[in-house]
Amino acid sequence: MRYDYVIAGGGSAGCALAVRLSEDSSKTVCLIEAGDAGKSLLIRAPAGVIALLPGRPKINNWALETVPQQGLGGRKGYQPRGKALGGSSAINAMLYARGHRRDYDEWADLGCDGWSWDEVLPYFRRSEGNQRGADALHGGDGPLRVAEQQEPRAIAYQ
Repeated sequence: MRYDYVIAGGGSAGCALAVRLSEDSSKTVCLIEAGDAGKSLLIRAPAGVIALLPGRPKINNWALETVPQQGLGGRKGYQPRGKALGGSSAINAMLYARGHRRDYDEWADLGCDGWSWDEVLPYFRRSEGNQRGADALHGGDGPLRVAEQQEPRAIAYQ
C-alpha cells in the first residue's frame, strides 16, 4: 500500500500531525504506533499512572534507561516513555504541560533557531483545543484536547 505521508509514533505530536494532514482528503496518511490503542483502564483512569510509570512490568511503557551518568554517580537515568496510541501522554496521569518560557528562550540563545518562546507559542496555540477557549497563551480549536478536571469523572472507554 502507498501513502502520501507516513508518521512513525502515535504520541501527541504524531496524532496532531496525522489529523492536520488528513484534513486534505486528497492525501493518504498512515500513522504507525508500536503500542496498542491506549484504551485500557490503566490509561483511561488517572490513578493508573501508579501501575504504568514504574516500568515493571513494561505496561504501555518503553521504560528506557540512559547510559550511566557521571552526575548520578554512575547510575542510569530512568526515562518513562509511553507505548500506546497517545504516546507518553497515555502514561502521564492526564496532565498537560508544555514547558516554561525561559527554557525555550535559552534554547534559542544557545543557537536553536526558531525555538524561542515567541516562535513556538503559535504552534502550541494552533495544536491546542482548550475547553476554556482561545486566549493569548492557549488555542481553542486544535486537535489536542485540554480540559479542567471534571467532577465526577466517569471512566470513559472510546
